[in-house]
Amino acid sequence: MKISVVVPTYNTDQEALSRLIGSIDKQTMAKDEYELVFIDDGSTTDTFERLKELQSTRSNMIVKQIPNSGWGSRPRNIGTKMATGEYVLYLDHDDVVYPEAFERVYDYGKKHHADVINPKEVRTNGWSWGWEQFKENNPSAEKLGISSLLPMTPHKFYRRQFLLDNGIEFNEGARVLWEDVYFNTKVFTCGAKVAILADYPTYYWITTGANNSSSFGRDPHEKWAQIRKLIAFCTETITNKADLEFMLTHWYQTRLLGILGQWLLKNKDDRIAIEFDYAQRLASEFIPLAIDRNLTPVNQTRAYFLRGGNIEGLKKLAEHDKKLTARSYANEIKWLDGKLSIDAEAEMTIDESSPYLVHQNNGNLMRDVPANLESSIPANQLNVTEELYRATYEASIKGRDSRITWEVPADYAAVSTKPIEENNLKISGRLKVNIDIQHAAMGMSLEKQPWDVAARFSAIGYTFHRGIVAPKGFGAAALISGYTAVAYRNKSEILTIDLNSRVRSVVGTSKPTQSDLTYNRTTGLVLNLPNVHVSGVTKIKGKVELVSDEDVLIRVPAHLIGDEYGARVIADYKFPAGKYRITTIFEGRRTNTRLYVDIADEGIKGFLNKVKNS
Repeated sequence: MKISVVVPTYNTDQEALSRLIGSIDKQTMAKDEYELVFIDDGSTTDTFERLKELQSTRSNMIVKQIPNSGWGSRPRNIGTKMATGEYVLYLDHDDVVYPEAFERVYDYGKKHHADVINPKEVRTNGWSWGWEQFKENNPSAEKLGISSLLPMTPHKFYRRQFLLDNGIEFNEGARVLWEDVYFNTKVFTCGAKVAILADYPTYYWITTGANNSSSFGRDPHEKWAQIRKLIAFCTETITNKADLEFMLTHWYQTRLLGILGQWLLKNKDDRIAIEFDYAQRLASEFIPLAIDRNLTPVNQTRAYFLRGGNIEGLKKLAEHDKKLTARSYANEIKWLDGKLSIDAEAEMTIDESSPYLVHQNNGNLMRDVPANLESSIPANQLNVTEELYRATYEASIKGRDSRITWEVPADYAAVSTKPIEENNLKISGRLKVNIDIQHAAMGMSLEKQPWDVAARFSAIGYTFHRGIVAPKGFGAAALISGYTAVAYRNKSEILTIDLNSRVRSVVGTSKPTQSDLTYNRTTGLVLNLPNVHVSGVTKIKGKVELVSDEDVLIRVPAHLIGDEYGARVIADYKFPAGKYRITTIFEGRRTNTRLYVDIADEGIKGFLNKVKNS
């Protein structure tokens, strides 16, 4: 057995279970090479009965029910011991896997003798999930340190014998927050060889808002007790200095300093006082002052105010930062040599209206903060000269259906400062990319679905990952080696590439006129499509509908063609005489062309009457 999939269930939604099973059934790996191990955690609904029914039709499925433990940890531990596969995947009961996941992961793991394969994971919301971790395949990722296991979800493939030999289990209990972080920390500190598989998405974490962890945070005392416990565990367990420093920095920025931004503006003073006190005490006890140097500029200032007990300073800083953004606008979009060429610009602004400013001071560039705070912040924390050298501007695309995000390598990307007045400067970026739909998924072709295009602008400690705004009314069609592709501005103003005519048709986007339509009894109906970019050869089967003034409908086979002679629709058919309105149907999308053809042939009026009568 190559793969064991361990799934804890508890009162699982019928639709979610069907979705999970459906994704398993689509696996390209042979069914006798993987097994499903469902451990039901004492469901009070008919979940266990439904699992037993599914088991009756699947020889590779194991089902067991245990008394309710209140969390996913105990079911996972029991499932690991019952499993027989070489690698084990912990699959949550409302998530799915992509079709080639098992086959690709197993082959990659065996080839590189991996104890853990950290595969590309997809999350429903947002653009940036796993952005840094899944940029490239890395068969020896453990050399990167413990960061090789980020994001620290349990949705990885672990060599089962490695877990058993090292006694690695999930921490059990009724309410265990971040049990996956404990688990992955144990895995890494036991010397696991880690391989990152980035060029194929394997796991889709479906965000429903119904997971158990969502209940944490209601009681601040419980939440901070859990945070303290985890940081103490890391301090006691991680012996490598660089790995410990990384984990402390990561948790300091995300959990302690993370609440000292916009969160402060949305909560009451008594709740803020409680959580601030916990954060301050944890920082004092566990976070060495030297860690502050690893932080982003904005978090350095937050840390300074946290350690100094300056809540009001933090609120003023949060108020100043709340409207900061950097939105990208496309200046030029066009199909060129089979690729979508985009030239975009972005600027750091306050509420998308006025530029965010930095100012020069003795040759240094200083971050803008409220005037009543500037004197209370150390000058070195305001100096962003070096930080600006590390600024980045990157492009990405995200599948509307699959939710997969891919980075698109840029032909040109730069972030720079531009003088405005006196010593003030603004921060802006320029980005040029060419999206090759046949290779944009790390060398593979994109799936046929709409793809939204975005840019990730990072500067002086702020990151904004937002869709690229397309010009009003923009639409450009292409036929590229068997693909239909329409780039257009969607309802949210964002640039989208629609593959396979899910939203927009090539014919409709082309906007052919009456002069583009011809008919004769030799060539049939030919509708030339102007303004359609053609690369390679495309020939797609479809239909053309002709409706006469007498409402006689004639539907015949047609082809959407792109080749060296351009783009066109051809229906090789001898139509009866009459005047017809024309509709095209390709890839399931109907397009009313608002064009008509007038066929004069007195000799076959009788045939027309027969069609009408029938």
